[in-house]
Amino acid sequence: MFTGIIIDIGTIVELNNDKLVVKFDNPQFSNLDLGTSIAIDGCCLTLSDYENNNLVFQVSEETFSRTALNKNHCGYVNLELPSTLNSFLSGHIVQGHVDSTIKITNIAELENGMWTFKFKDAVSKYIVDKGSITLNGVSLTVVSPSSDNFEVAVINETYNRTNFKYLKDESSVNVEYDIIIKYLEKLNYDN
Repeated sequence: MFTGIIIDIGTIVELNNDKLVVKFDNPQFSNLDLGTSIAIDGCCLTLSDYENNNLVFQVSEETFSRTALNKNHCGYVNLELPSTLNSFLSGHIVQGHVDSTIKITNIAELENGMWTFKFKDAVSKYIVDKGSITLNGVSLTVVSPSSDNFEVAVINETYNRTNFKYLKDESSVNVEYDIIIKYLEKLNYDN
């Protein structure tokens, strides 16, 4: 389990077949046990090895088909280690199970140093005004949802700590909808 609070930006060194290699700067990613779960742009992946001091992951076809990890990727990934019982829950409960990808339709910098990112192609039934959403592993709050788009406000601190600064209009991002909404849907469906 994760919280959507990014602790480093990694650089993709290799993305071939089923192998992902990520360079990192934060020493918290050094000397982890193999098998540790790490959120890579919000995807919960299992650390399989270290190669030249880089993180190595084996990536399934399912992950490639559901996520923005592909040859069109911006080359930088958000990194987060799993939560512990001693961690602050600063964001929200994030599983690292990406539901799909959505596209950015507009990025705007506001005068107060904040940014707005507008998205399309989201599943509107999971989008709640002021509700939680995870985009590329980042815990954010939904703003101004409609039937086919929504926005998020990104403060300067988040913008500078994540790969959002490398994204452009029409970039695809990973989305994980709030698990609580999905559980409520399942309960309503089963009854």
